[in-house]
This record gives sequence, structure tokens and C-alpha cells, in this order.
Amino acid sequence: MRVFALSDIHVDYPVNMTWIANLSDFDYTDAALILAGDATHHMSKLEKVLTILRAKFASVHFVPGNHELWVQHSDSPDSIDKFNRINQLCARLGVHTQPVKLGRGPFAVWLVPLFSWYVKPEEGVGHTYVPKPGEDPELRAWSDNYFCKWPALGENSNPATWFLSLNRPQLIRDYDAPVISFSHFLPRRELIFSTPEERKAWRGPVVDAHPTFNFSMVAGDSRLDEQLRAIKSKVHVYGHQHRNRYRTLDGVLYISHCLGYNRERETGFVSGIAGPRLIWANGRPARADGKAVAVTSC
Repeated sequence: MRVFALSDIHVDYPVNMTWIANLSDFDYTDAALILAGDATHHMSKLEKVLTILRAKFASVHFVPGNHELWVQHSDSPDSIDKFNRINQLCARLGVHTQPVKLGRGPFAVWLVPLFSWYVKPEEGVGHTYVPKPGEDPELRAWSDNYFCKWPALGENSNPATWFLSLNRPQLIRDYDAPVISFSHFLPRRELIFSTPEERKAWRGPVVDAHPTFNFSMVAGDSRLDEQLRAIKSKVHVYGHQHRNRYRTLDGVLYISHCLGYNRERETGFVSGIAGPRLIWANGRPARADGKAVAVTSC
């Protein structure tokens, strides 16, 4: 069983929808795809792109991102209702939003979705905040502040805690094969920052187009890392930041493979996008260059 990863496909942009539609109809028919959120906020487009991917891959495994939970152009009264409708759509299309075991014997693997949101610095435990000079603490440029609507969440004081609570059944399951977990949001602060090697792919001078916006305020939730380690995940796939990563931290391999926006691909901020990234094959993680590790016999 081969497993591929992709996120942040943003098919509201026609060039991205075309990119998805042009993926091979033959290369992935024996493979699983992890789609780690941010496809579109339009339910009709989400149905279209999931249907396309479902036809190209043996199975598709999905978690919503922040864009999916925008209620603009939707008849959902709030973002939780929209989340529930997305899960219903996935069930109807045969797209997995719950743990699934794939393959057999030494080649078996579990794909485990972990629902998540980000913790803002003022919300306390779990935030990934790092101060940035000149930042706007009110995040007036952040679209989620306008397009997400939250109902009363009961004992859960913020959306991030509510989504983490949905993962409790996954934390007590018995996984009898290696685990690949996936979320939309970042599970660790370290993943926000690019290494010198990653910055080599960038073309031209780096200009901060939004100097008052501090992404670390809305990047993720460090409690998510506790959950993925509780299930002994070997590989964790995530999205959201539009910067691609392949890093091992404290024994877990973290992979981000975002399609992102066309301007990001042109500048090299998002690089290596020839297609979905191979992350698992022959019963083990794929190499950093996206190739399978060969199986030897004796």
C-alpha cells in the first residue's frame, strides 16, 4: 500500500482545480491519499474535488481546514454545523474521516485523522505564539475572524479544545500496525520556521507582504502533538502554513506537502509540487526525496 500526502489545494483558484483534474487517472489507483485540509469553503466545489480525487485514488482520507469552516456562501448557521455537514458529505462520497487500516501483514498501516484548530496566544495552553515586531495583536487581516462563527461550546472554552475532544476515541484504540496521523494545523512550534536548506528553494528577495500579520498566532496547537504521540504515530502529515516540510523531531517524521497559491509556487515558497508526495511505501516511510525505500529479500 502506497500513501500520498497533499494539503491546501485551494481549488477556488481555477489553476488549482485544473492541477487536481490533471493528476493521472492511472498512477494512483492502488494508493491512498491523505488530504490535510483547505480545499475550499464552497460545499459544491468540495464535493467536486473530492469526487475527482476519489476516482483517481484507491482511497481518500480527509480532515477539514479553516477554509472549510467558513460559513460565507453557506446556509450553515455556524462553523460546527458546517463541519458536521462536511463529514456527512464525505460519508456519502466514500471519503474517510475516521481511522482506517490499509494493507496486510508487514505492509499494513493505520491512517488516523486528528481533528484540530489553532490556539490563539490569549487562549492559553497549547498556543504556538512567537512574538513578531510590529504585529497586530487583533489579527484584523485574518479572514477566520470574519468568516467563522462559533456556537456555545460548553465545557470546551475554545474551538481548539472542542476539536481535540473529538479525537478521544482514537487515543484509546488498539493499533496493530504502524500509524500515520494527520491534521490540518501544526502540532509543534518548531515547524513554523524554515531551515536554511528549505530557504534555498526560494527565488528572489524575501519580502514580508503582511508585516503586521503574525502567523504563529494562528498556526496550531501543541496539545495535538501529545495526541499523536499517545497513539505512537510514526509519521504525521499536516498543512495550513503553505511551506513544505520533511523533518524528524523527537522520533516522529513530520511532513507537509501543500499545493498553495500559484504566486507561492512561482517564488519557490512552495516547492517540489509535481504531484502528491509519496510518504509511505513497502511498509515504511518514503525517503526525503519522495522515493520509496527498496525492499530487500534474503
